[in-house]
Amino acid sequence: MRRGVVLVLVLAFLAASVAAQKSKPWTEWSKKDAEKTLNDSAWAQTQSEGEESTSASSSSAITQVAAPRAADRDISRSGESGQSKPTTMVKYRIRLLTAKPIREAFSRIVVLNQENPSPELAQQLQGFIDRDFSDYIIVAVTLETNDKRMGGTVMQTLSSTSVEALKNNAFLERKDGKRLVLQDYRAPTTDGMGAKFIFPRKLDGEPFVVDPKDNLRFVAQFNDKLKISARYKLSEMFYNGSVEY
Repeated sequence: MRRGVVLVLVLAFLAASVAAQKSKPWTEWSKKDAEKTLNDSAWAQTQSEGEESTSASSSSAITQVAAPRAADRDISRSGESGQSKPTTMVKYRIRLLTAKPIREAFSRIVVLNQENPSPELAQQLQGFIDRDFSDYIIVAVTLETNDKRMGGTVMQTLSSTSVEALKNNAFLERKDGKRLVLQDYRAPTTDGMGAKFIFPRKLDGEPFVVDPKDNLRFVAQFNDKLKISARYKLSEMFYNGSVEY
């Protein structure tokens, strides 16, 4: 009985912590808050491939948000002996860029990376956060790896493909099987947000997302070796009173 009471109190504390974080304006988020939203939240999934060194420490050194440049960096992990040991792990961060919390997190990282950010920068970023995306759903995919060869190959694929090549191989799918076909594709640039897959928000003139208990699945298959996918639970994507996607 006592154990059950403790569990209830812990869950209540966690719920209060989450609510408190969401109530904070993005300008007050810590770097940890922003990175969690970008990498491990209802609006951001991580697909991992490859192998990590079994002797490597549990904390990853791959924490770069500007993933398009990560492929050009030789980031390594430290083992128990203190020596740097490489890993062939590749992480794809698959984010709903049109979800407001993702844009807030990106903006916060930009500010925190500035030594002396100006008030004008925050105003410009607020404009990006408040931009109207009522006609589109955008999925952004970034790459993180310390394997330069593998990272270079993937980045070449992301940079050289086109909307025509992906037309039949990239989609958003509801639980009932209905799909949104890719409308546009933007290769990675220096903005640090990765490759962008752009879909319409409506299907046959009606909003594609109607049931908050539904799931939204993203799939993009580039070739036999590269397939990126993620599943989002709409019931977990409420933010400031509405579903953000």
